[in-house]
Amino acid sequence: MTAENPPRPRRTPFPVRNIPFFYGWVILGITFSSNMITAGINGYGISFFVVPMSEALDVTRAEFSAISLFRLAAIPVIPIVGMMLDKREGPRYVVIFASIAAGLALIAAAYVQAIWQFYIVFGIVFGIVATTMNWQLLGAAILAKWFVRMRGRVMAISTVGISTGGFVIAPIAGLLIDTIGWRGAWAILGIGILVVLTPIAIIFMRRQPSDVGLVPDGIPQEAVRDEAATGAGGVTVAGGEPYEYPWTVREALGTAAFWAMLAAQALGQAALFGVLFHQVAYMQDKGLSVADATLIATVLAGVAIPSKMIYGFLAERFPPRMMLAAAMIPAGFFLLLLVVAANREVLLVYAVLYGLTMGGFIPMVNVALAQYFGREHMGAIRGVATPIANIAGSSGPFAVGLMWQWLGDYDVSFVLLGVFWAIGGLFVLTARQPRAPAESPVPSA
Repeated sequence: MTAENPPRPRRTPFPVRNIPFFYGWVILGITFSSNMITAGINGYGISFFVVPMSEALDVTRAEFSAISLFRLAAIPVIPIVGMMLDKREGPRYVVIFASIAAGLALIAAAYVQAIWQFYIVFGIVFGIVATTMNWQLLGAAILAKWFVRMRGRVMAISTVGISTGGFVIAPIAGLLIDTIGWRGAWAILGIGILVVLTPIAIIFMRRQPSDVGLVPDGIPQEAVRDEAATGAGGVTVAGGEPYEYPWTVREALGTAAFWAMLAAQALGQAALFGVLFHQVAYMQDKGLSVADATLIATVLAGVAIPSKMIYGFLAERFPPRMMLAAAMIPAGFFLLLLVVAANREVLLVYAVLYGLTMGGFIPMVNVALAQYFGREHMGAIRGVATPIANIAGSSGPFAVGLMWQWLGDYDVSFVLLGVFWAIGGLFVLTARQPRAPAESPVPSA
């Protein structure tokens, strides 16, 4: 269904059009919560389980880190999920199913007796559903449909949920491990997903504004038409919706910008997930206590929260690709502080500077791709891009764990992750705005 031919609003159990504010903010709240829970567990929180679970299951850190490779089982599913997110009822069904499966998988993780069992329930099952509900698919595809003019700040707010997961969920996981053990921690986290995400998806999830008789950004249709008539804004279509060329997957794949952005995203995810997975263990190897390592990891996640907001607002004023490069290249240099740090004070400096720059990576990827390729088929486009980026992101933690086993420390691998950040930023600088292959006439409002 296209913006030129919007679907007729359908009766829904929740009175979408009667609420006193734009319903897109509700959708933003859903993606924020989804990002917070999945990233808090799958990104930041897993770092706290490395040492206790490796010891309890009698495996090396490389063997435990291999859990990231099992997330690649999501690859065949991702393109299908991406296309479903572009369908009318697809987002609701996706989040309902994924949240139930995620909660049950974490509860099952509390009962594993061998590493292969953990590979299945956390690596495969939770990996698939976490990928489905995270910033690469759900947030990127759905928010691009609900917001156009405020896309930068909204993508930033949504991905603040990722850092909030590190600031809230991950410390909770660490506290639970210290008090009731890692098995009890997994069970409580699983129950939390079932209680929070599933009911929200059932009641509130919607695909796009036109499904409920609204337009993006909540701007009154008359205001959009007036602005277009005076030349202050872009072209509008029937119903007052702002126009973006509806790039298809085939058209996007034919641009150099798509591949440059994908290379940058892959390098950034390898560096990001490699650091998040192993940073607590790295700090413990440097002699820090679990409490001090938790403090530093929490500071990093907390600092990334305002960072995302800053980058999001700047992306509405400057080219998103420039802002993405401005996040990735400095992040590579500041990561080196973790390598040279010998005490808690230097590590706190690392947490602040790395968090400020790394925090801009995810929202800027989402904003840049939406700006380049529009909102119409963003689910399908992200469904193609995400598997490739996820291969790099999943390989990062395993490669770092393997190098720790070979070399006895994390120094070399973290230097390489810093290089990945910088090279990814250079790729971004080559990704200029692609030209639409065929601009068709657009009906006026």
